[in-house]
Amino acid sequence: MSEEQAAPSPTEIERIVVNWLREHPEFFVRHPDLVESLRVPHPCEPAVSLLEYQNRLLRERGQRLHDKLLELVAIARDNDRLAERVQRLALDLLDASDEPDVLLHRIKTVLRDEFNADCVALCLEAALAAGSGTAEFLRPDALTLFEGLLQVGKPRCGRLRPEQAAALFGDCAPRVASAALVPMGDGQWRGLLALGSWDEQRFHPGAGTLFLGRAGELVGRALRARLLGGEWRARSDPPSAHEG
Repeated sequence: MSEEQAAPSPTEIERIVVNWLREHPEFFVRHPDLVESLRVPHPCEPAVSLLEYQNRLLRERGQRLHDKLLELVAIARDNDRLAERVQRLALDLLDASDEPDVLLHRIKTVLRDEFNADCVALCLEAALAAGSGTAEFLRPDALTLFEGLLQVGKPRCGRLRPEQAAALFGDCAPRVASAALVPMGDGQWRGLLALGSWDEQRFHPGAGTLFLGRAGELVGRALRARLLGGEWRARSDPPSAHEG
């Protein structure tokens, strides 16, 4: 064997392939999938035969359906991951401490982790059980900036106005490029969950909010049961028929 055996040139490789195909004309019968990727010039260009035109349309349609299927599979996987996050949130809330400050800080931590947020804000208008660690969550002033959202009662994603970002996220506000806002409450009390991200596409206006709404419902129920339960029941329960 010589020190350096010259590799065949592209022209020589092409000649070898052509001669081999001439000797094996049944090759594409055994491999019909290769025919779909071939680009064969038509002798009557720019005119094409009806059969060739139909085949091209079918290939284009098949490619569109394939792309759509991949898109649906990706959406299904995302939804499955989101469902798992909401389930983990529910389990975390069940196991969380009844201490107000511990519970509220735990909610922020879980939401940050499960929804890949860079910062989380939890603002409440209702009075909470006494505790020095709960003062940061009593934010009726911040809630006034989201009056329209609280009245509609549905989550929303997108960019925040500078004053809204500052009210929710404080020193982190300048870095927040997108946010998810989840209103909470049932007529007896009001609150707002806010998830912020440095990435403007993380919570873009077209993002789905179904699982965010479910997360808000879970957190709202936990707050009502753990922190607002006694006060809420005292205001909302009808008087007993045996009471005077």
